[in-house]
Amino acid sequence: MRMTFTYINTALALALASALAACGTAARTAGGPQAASTGPAATPPDSLRITVGMATTQRGSTIPLSADFFVELRGDSVTAQLPYFGRAYVAPMGTDNVLHFATRITDFSSARGDGGAERMEFKARTVEDLFRFRITVYADGQAEVDVYPQRRERISFDGNTE
Repeated sequence: MRMTFTYINTALALALASALAACGTAARTAGGPQAASTGPAATPPDSLRITVGMATTQRGSTIPLSADFFVELRGDSVTAQLPYFGRAYVAPMGTDNVLHFATRITDFSSARGDGGAERMEFKARTVEDLFRFRITVYADGQAEVDVYPQRRERISFDGNTE
């Protein structure tokens, strides 16, 4: 009887060690050296300005825009001067445009993808809503800005870095 318990304990210890080793290896190989950097080490760029020229609504409508619209990251803050086309799930608080604001960034993360594209994700809270941004900047300077409001339909923008 005593030998059976020793065998079971040894087998469980080996299985646990194998599972932990597999998890560590999978985490290293899945992201490789270009894995996402998150947490305190991930910092927003010192300065990044994207001028947008096209908006795509959640329903698939594509709307050309004037050159007056942009999103700018500067240190730990974001300034957005973007139009919004879509439905709200909750009545607006009364501002003219929900995507015209300057506020602090939270939960910033960044990762390099295929072809050298950099993907940044962060949140920005205003009186109107909590916005989750996903910005992808390609090596040629083109950029995509996806905005996921908590209380409204999502909207995407195509533009270029300055």
